[in-house]
Amino acid sequence: MFGTIVGRALCLLLAGSALGLAVNAARPDGVRFTKFASPNTCGAGEAAAAAGASPVEVLPPAVAASLCGDAQTLLADVRPADEFAEGHVTGAIHLPCASSGSAASAAVDRLAGRHTLVVYGDGTEDAKLVADELRRRAGRADLRVLVIEGGFAAWSRAGLACSSGPCPECGVPHEH
Repeated sequence: MFGTIVGRALCLLLAGSALGLAVNAARPDGVRFTKFASPNTCGAGEAAAAAGASPVEVLPPAVAASLCGDAQTLLADVRPADEFAEGHVTGAIHLPCASSGSAASAAVDRLAGRHTLVVYGDGTEDAKLVADELRRRAGRADLRVLVIEGGFAAWSRAGLACSSGPCPECGVPHEH
C-alpha cells in the first residue's frame, strides 16, 4: 500500500511538472530556461554579444566629451556611491553595477527619446559589462551605446568637466 501511494504521488508530481512546463512554453511571457540571465548581474554582456547586438563602442574621453551637451545623450556612472560623490562626469546619473533591477529599469526609462548612452566606471571593462546589460534591457536597435576608454580616471586626467556630490537616489551622506 505504501508503494502505491508513493507511486501515485510521483506520477502526479511528474504530470504536474510536465503540464507546468508546457503551459510556460506556450505563454509568450513565460520564463525562458535557455539563455536566462538574472537582471541584477553585470556579467550579462556576453549574452547580448551572442544574440547579435551591436558591440559597445569604446571612445577616448575627449571624443565622448563632445557628446555631453547633447540632449539625446544619457551618461551613466557605474562606480560605487562614495566614488561618485568624490567626483563624476557633470550630468551623469549614478548606476552602480550592484544596483537593483529597479534602478536599471529606471535608467532604461530615462533613455526614452534619447539615442546615445555613454557609460563609464573605474576602467573600461566594468563599464562595458553594465553598458551591455543596459543595451539588452533597452532592446533598441537605434540606441548607440558607448564606453569611455580608461573610465573616470582617464576623463579626470584629460581635465574634462567634473562635478562632486552624492547621488541623490543613493542616500549616501556627503562630507563637506
